[in-house]
Amino acid sequence: MFFMISGSLVLYKEKPVIPFLKVRLLRIVLPMVIWSVICLLIDYITNDITGAELTKKLLMIPFAPQVGTYWFIYVIFGIYLVTPPIASWLSRSSRKDVEIYLGIWSFTLLLPYLAHISPHFESIIGFRSGYLYYFYGFLGFAVLGYYLRKYVTIPTLRWYHVVVIAVLLLIPLILYQFPSIPHSAVQNRMAINIVGLSVVYFLVLKHIPWSERMKKVCYDFAQHSFGIYLVHLLVMRKVLWPLIGPLNLHYAIQIPLVVILTAALSYLVVHLISFLPKSKYIVGL
Repeated sequence: MFFMISGSLVLYKEKPVIPFLKVRLLRIVLPMVIWSVICLLIDYITNDITGAELTKKLLMIPFAPQVGTYWFIYVIFGIYLVTPPIASWLSRSSRKDVEIYLGIWSFTLLLPYLAHISPHFESIIGFRSGYLYYFYGFLGFAVLGYYLRKYVTIPTLRWYHVVVIAVLLLIPLILYQFPSIPHSAVQNRMAINIVGLSVVYFLVLKHIPWSERMKKVCYDFAQHSFGIYLVHLLVMRKVLWPLIGPLNLHYAIQIPLVVILTAALSYLVVHLISFLPKSKYIVGL
């Protein structure tokens, strides 16, 4: 969903290279570096990593995520690096051209299952000889988001739309019932069932008739969302979990509780930081 929403927003118009990358570098990468350093320093202070590990991780920040959940930011910035030429191509492409690209990309989404049948299927996306190497990856999600925004509209929800949505939502549950299919394939981010679910959520959110008041609430939360993403790990692991973990609550209660409290406290932290000068370079506001 992150990649699809980003694609629907940044690929919709042509982008000049230098101004676009400058804005994204300051708004996305700089806050990520700052919070990576903060997370690593806290891990060092709490004796979760040694001084040598801290030094190594700090030096590796420009090259690879040193905080697990920040992997997304490295991928999204990689997509931003190719956004200007991709946006230029999309602005000159017909709907059929985009569908051909997405059709080829869709075949790669079958690989988690085909590779389970035979590991030789993975060679088609291999670095040295894979003929679909350049089609495989998260860039397809961004192009898909652009496509859904520009070309796909559901004016009225019909009964067959409900059937399709229900089937797509149930597919993962159905696949879990087959012992021969590993859960890793069903949960693979590049599996076709994950893309199907993402398309459903994207279209449902796109067609919800939001009230003006709700739009303001969503916009305010969206403005804080990147900062929430950056700080939520610290809030969840260092603040909430030491309090909630020992309670041994049932997962049906524990997970929603942690999610709600993490989102609320993270929002509060980001909102307070927003009053600081240059806060956009800290939490990407």
